[in-house]
Parts: sequence; structure tokens; C-alpha cells
Amino acid sequence: MKRSDINPLPAHHGAYIQKIEDIELIDALEKYGKPYWQAEMDKFIALGDKVYAPGKWTVRDMIQHLIDCERIFAYRALRFARNDKTALTGFEENDYAITAQASRRSLGELFEEFFTVRQTTIQLFKSFTNEMLMREGQMPSGSITVLGIGFAIAGHNKHHMGILKERYYGIQ
Repeated sequence: MKRSDINPLPAHHGAYIQKIEDIELIDALEKYGKPYWQAEMDKFIALGDKVYAPGKWTVRDMIQHLIDCERIFAYRALRFARNDKTALTGFEENDYAITAQASRRSLGELFEEFFTVRQTTIQLFKSFTNEMLMREGQMPSGSITVLGIGFAIAGHNKHHMGILKERYYGIQ
């Protein structure tokens, strides 16, 4: 199913979803996965632990954030696909970033984990039928379909790559 099959577009994650062109979900997850990030690896290594402003995340913090969010979103997608109506709670991304201690891990380790998580996300979404993809659930931020969550995962990655390119690449 394609991005244009998401109707209505959820309010909270719609901006992430709209970052992705109107392609099949699995194609989007693959496109904004390993090859997308590997193409920039030399720049990430050169950045090291630099930040564009005090209190902002390093590249390692950002990759850890992407890992954490992808796991949480995939879990939510699984629950909705399985028609689980139990209320979901939110999470505080900044608390996760502090307690994850990404700085103790190498960039290579983080990317290895990120790429593994992406592969399991792709396998999960491949297992869903079209009916499952269209199931809707209630996240703390509002209603969204399983398909919407999949595109939000891809768009969230593209969003953070944009931040890296716009705000981090010019740091000396």
C-alpha cells in the first residue's frame, strides 16, 4: 500500500508521513533505511560528539533516538494490527536520550543495531495484510492506522537526516 492510501492523514504524525513520496510502504522503509544512512557515514564520523547548540543531541544520541522510536512505533503497529484496543501510554524522548547513554557506544555499534531494527520492522510490516495495515488505533497523540505508523517511521528518519544536514554539517 502507498502513502496516498492513508486517509485521513493523522494530525500529529502527518508531517513525518508527508515527507515520504507516494511509494509502497516497504519501498519507503527500505529507501530510508541502511543505504540512506550509510551514504552519509563519513560525515557522521567527522562530526563526532559535536552539537550545533548547547543541550542538543550528538549524532550518536540521534541514532539511539531513532532506534528507540522505531521499536516503540513498531510495537504500536503490531498491537493495532492484532486489533489490541488496550490504551497506550506515551514516552518522553528526552528522558530516553539521557538514560540510553549513547555516548558509551560506538557509532558503528549504534548503526548496526539501527539497521537490524529496520530489518525487523520491514519483516513485521511485510507480515501484515492490507486489512491489518488499515486498522486504526489510538496513540497518546491521536488516531492513526498501521499503515500511517509505517510511513511515520520512514518519515521520522528522513526528518532527522534533514536536521543533521541543516544544522550539524556546518559545524567546525
